[in-house]
Amino acid sequence: MASVKRLIVTILVVVSACSAPSAETATTASPLRTQPPPPPPVSTTLEPLTVEIQDCSSPPVTFSPLCEIYELLQTWYVDAPIDAEALAQVAVRGLEDFNTPATEEPPRTLFCAIPDEAFSDLCDALASMVTESQVPVGPAVEAAMTHMIDLSLDPFTYYLPPGQAGSVRINGIVGGVGVVLDARDAAGSKCTQITEACPLEIAVVLDDNPGATAGLAVGDIITAVDGELVEGMGFTSIVSLIAGDESGPVVLTVHRGDSQLDFDIERAELVIPTVEAAIPRSGVGYIKIPDFEIDMPDLVADALADIGAERPSTLIVDLRDNPGGYIDAIVDVADQFIDGGTVMVSEAGDERLEYEATPGGIATSQRLVVLVNQGTASAAEILAGALRDRRGAPLVGTDTFGKDAVQIPFDLRNGGELYVAVARWSTPDGDTAGNGGLTPDREVDWPVGATTEEIVEIALEAAS
Repeated sequence: MASVKRLIVTILVVVSACSAPSAETATTASPLRTQPPPPPPVSTTLEPLTVEIQDCSSPPVTFSPLCEIYELLQTWYVDAPIDAEALAQVAVRGLEDFNTPATEEPPRTLFCAIPDEAFSDLCDALASMVTESQVPVGPAVEAAMTHMIDLSLDPFTYYLPPGQAGSVRINGIVGGVGVVLDARDAAGSKCTQITEACPLEIAVVLDDNPGATAGLAVGDIITAVDGELVEGMGFTSIVSLIAGDESGPVVLTVHRGDSQLDFDIERAELVIPTVEAAIPRSGVGYIKIPDFEIDMPDLVADALADIGAERPSTLIVDLRDNPGGYIDAIVDVADQFIDGGTVMVSEAGDERLEYEATPGGIATSQRLVVLVNQGTASAAEILAGALRDRRGAPLVGTDTFGKDAVQIPFDLRNGGELYVAVARWSTPDGDTAGNGGLTPDREVDWPVGATTEEIVEIALEAAS
C-alpha cells in the first residue's frame, strides 16, 4: 500500500474587535473627538498534524503489534480469512471507548502503519484524539487492538499484553488466583463480552490455591475486579485484570445466590495438583487426572502401573475439574487406554488431521467409567469423548465445559502473547464439545466434599 499523507484541518478562530462607531458630529466650540484605532486581529491555532499512512513492511513500534497480530490471524485463525473491514470497525470502536488520564505531546507527524486499507479510519480517529486530547499513541493503539481481538473473534483467541504474558495458561487457568472462568448466554453459547445476559462465572477452583483459600466457589458470578464493574468488558481483558502480574492483592466482587460478597485475594504462584491413584474397593481402580501438562503422560503411566499390580477389572477415570492442556499429552495418555486407532480429529478449512493412539497401553482391557463435570474442559473433553467412542466408557456427571478449539500460543515481538484458535476438534465418532459441552450418559450432581470412596460408589451405581 503506497504511503499516503493527510493533513488534519487546522482550526483557526479569528476574534475581531467590534467595528468602531462613527465619530460624533462636531459642535461649535467643541474639539473633534475620534475613537482609538481597533486592536489587531487575534488568532488561536492548533498545530497541524500530518498523518502518514504506511503499510506494515516497516511499522513504528506503536503499530508493530497490530501488524504482527493481523498477519498471524490471517495465517492461522481457524476461520481465516477474516474480514478486514469488520476487524477495523471494532478496532475503531475500541479506540473511541479508550479513556486515560495520561497525555503526551502530539507528534508533528503521525506515522500510522496499518495492515489493510480498511484500517485507515483508525488512523483518522487516532489523529483526532491525539490532536484534541493529546492521548498517548501507544496505549491508544493497544486498546483498539485488544478490543478488536476480544470482540471480533471466538473466546479462545485472545491477546495478553507485555507484563501479563503467561498469566493465563494454555488450559485457561488464571495465574496468581487458580480459577478457570466461563461466560455463556442462556442458550449456552460462549461470549466474548460480559453483559447481564452473559455473566462471568467461575467454572473451576483449584484446591490449595489463592482463590480456594479466599473462599471462591464454582458457580460464583464475578461482577467487579478491584471495584471496577466487569459488565461491558471483554472476557480476556477481565481475565488479564484478575491475573495481573500474578503477585499482590486483588479484590473480586461476586454474586452467590442472593448475596454479594467481596473476596480479598493475595495472588501467588500456583500449586498444580498431581495424579491421584487408589484401589478404593476390591476389583476397582481409581485415577484422577488433574490436567494435561507435558509431564502428565509419565505420571499417568506410573499410576496405572501401580494400580495394575492389584489387577482391577474396573477403572474409574476422574476428569472432573481438569482444564485440559496439550494435545500431544492427551494423545500420549490415551495410548494407555486405547489399543490403537483414532483418538481425535481436528479440522481447519480443508485440512483434516487424525490423531492415532499407539498400541500396547497398560489399561486397554478393563471396564472404564469416566467422571466429568462443568470443569472438564478442552483436552479433558477430548479424552472423555475418545474413551466413550473407542472403549464404550459411560460418561457420568454433568455437561462438560465446551471448548472445541485447538489453540497455539505465539510470542510477540513486543513481549506479549497471542493465543489463536487454529482448528476445531471432534471425537472419533464425530461428536463435538462446541455446542455446550459433552452430555453425560448418566447425569449426576457430584456432592461437595465427598471422599474418593463415596465418589466411586456413586459412579458405579450410576454406571450399572
